Amino acid sequence: MQAFAANVLEAYYAPRASARRIIAAGPDPQECFLMVVLAFAVQALVGDAWLLMVEGGRLPGLGARAFEFMLQVLLFVILVAGVHGIGRRFGGTANQPEVAAVVAWHYLVTAFLAPLNVIGMSAVDSEGAGPAFLLTPISVAISIWLFASFVAEAHGFRRIGGVILASVGGFAALGFLAMLAFGLFAGAPR
Repeated sequence: MQAFAANVLEAYYAPRASARRIIAAGPDPQECFLMVVLAFAVQALVGDAWLLMVEGGRLPGLGARAFEFMLQVLLFVILVAGVHGIGRRFGGTANQPEVAAVVAWHYLVTAFLAPLNVIGMSAVDSEGAGPAFLLTPISVAISIWLFASFVAEAHGFRRIGGVILASVGGFAALGFLAMLAFGLFAGAPR
């Protein structure tokens, strides 16, 4: 457990070295999937604990959790394909298993940012956002920086600036497509 904690911490203070370590470990598809499952579990447990302890609310049902999990797996597959394809188009050298490893590792490492997100989002009420809300953009910035660092290392890019821009643009496009799909399948608000 100490080695796992040390590897997670390394991702925050030396993300490129952490990416090299996970690529060298060569996790197979099942191990990558397990990282996604563990990340989902950590995020769900943090959210549920917050709901129970602070807000005294109801927990999401099993069907809602299953749907959330399916979305996480779908997003993982889309990210792996996108990072691999776009990275290769710009001269990257990573193969698909290496990309899957760093994307799964990013999922797991950033799952531990969930408390920042939960506290930050709970600072928003009908009167606006409280100072704790700043934890949310800080968490997002850390997540993007880690993602870009991991992807840059996997693809062999020396600088992460372009990877950050591509990541933010890709996430924005993915969010736009998700909103379109939701609008098509859920129908327009009435």
